[in-house]
Amino acid sequence: MASPITIFKNDELLFEATNIQEAARYLADHLNTTKSKYYDPIERGYVYSIPYYDKEDKYLFVASEEIATIRRKQLEERGHENARRVWLVPANPKEYDLASAFSHYDIIDWKRSYNYENGDILFIYVSGNVQRVRYKVEVIEGLVRTNNIAYNATFWKDEEKLEQSKTWDWTRIRLIDEIDTTDLSLAKLREHGVKGNIQGSMKLTGQLRDYIMSFFESDLTQGYYPDEVSETLEEGKRKTIRVNVYERNPIARKQCMAHYGVQCQVCGLNFEDTYGEVGKDFIHVHHIVPLHEIQQDYIVDPIQDLIPVCPNCHAMLHRKENGVYLSIEQLRQRVVNTI
Repeated sequence: MASPITIFKNDELLFEATNIQEAARYLADHLNTTKSKYYDPIERGYVYSIPYYDKEDKYLFVASEEIATIRRKQLEERGHENARRVWLVPANPKEYDLASAFSHYDIIDWKRSYNYENGDILFIYVSGNVQRVRYKVEVIEGLVRTNNIAYNATFWKDEEKLEQSKTWDWTRIRLIDEIDTTDLSLAKLREHGVKGNIQGSMKLTGQLRDYIMSFFESDLTQGYYPDEVSETLEEGKRKTIRVNVYERNPIARKQCMAHYGVQCQVCGLNFEDTYGEVGKDFIHVHHIVPLHEIQQDYIVDPIQDLIPVCPNCHAMLHRKENGVYLSIEQLRQRVVNTI
C-alpha cells in the first residue's frame, strides 16, 4: 500500500511524497547523500512522530493517522527494528527524588544510559525501599540538544552524583502514567522474567514487556488540557493565560479525577455521556488557588486545590469580572440560573 508522506523542515513544508521511496530519494538529493540512509528515520518518523535531525535542522515526516496506525501495528507485531522500543530503567531514590520531580513537573530530563530515541517508552523501576515499577514515560527528545537541563539540581539528594551528572548526556522524558501496586514489585517481576536485581537499563520484550504494559493503560498528560485559555474574545485583542504546571501535573490530575470523577464540577457535563467513546475520560483540571498566591515551595493538594471542569467553564474561571475571578460556586450558580 502506498504511503503518502509529507516532509517538513524546521516546521516548514518541504515536499509531499507519494511513498517512502520517493521521500527517501528526495531527502537524499536534498542532503546530498544516499537514500538508503533515510528509510528507517522516515518510517519511524511518520509512525511515531519522531523528528530527524541533520545538524541544526529538524525534519518531520507526516502520514495520515490511518496509515501510521496500520504500519505501527505491523512493526510491533513483527518485532521489527523500527518498532517503538520499550525499556525497564532503574532509579535510585537515595540519589534523586523522582517522586518529588514528577509531583511538580510532567517533563524532566533523565540520564541517557542507552541510545534512547524519540518515541521510546521507559518503565521506571524505583529501587531502595520501594522496589517496584512506578512510572511509565515517553522519550520526547532522545538526546537533549541544549545546555538547559530541565528541573535537574533541585531534586538531587546526592551532591557527588549531582556533580557527576554535569558530564552526562541527557534524555527528555514525559510522564504518561503512575501506578503503585505490589503486582509490579521486584518479586513479581522475577516471576515474569527478570533475573537478579535491576541495576541497569534493559530492553523489554515478550512476556515481561506485556506484563508490565498491562498495568499502564492511560496517558494522563495528553489531550486533557489546553496550553492556553482565551481570556477575551474581542477580535485583534486576544489575550491568553497559560495553564499552570499544577493543572498539567499527571499525578495530581489522576488523584483529583479519582476523587471527583470526570464530569464538570460546575455545569455537570460528562464528555463520554454526551459524545460517546471519543469523550471518555476527557476533562480539564482547574487550579483553584490564584498563581500570585503560590509560593515556590508550594505542594499541591489534588483534592483541595484542583477541580475537574469542562473547557467552557475553565475559560470562564480564567476570566475576570470587575477585576476579580469568579469562584467555582459563583460560576455554578450562574449556570443553574440559566437552566
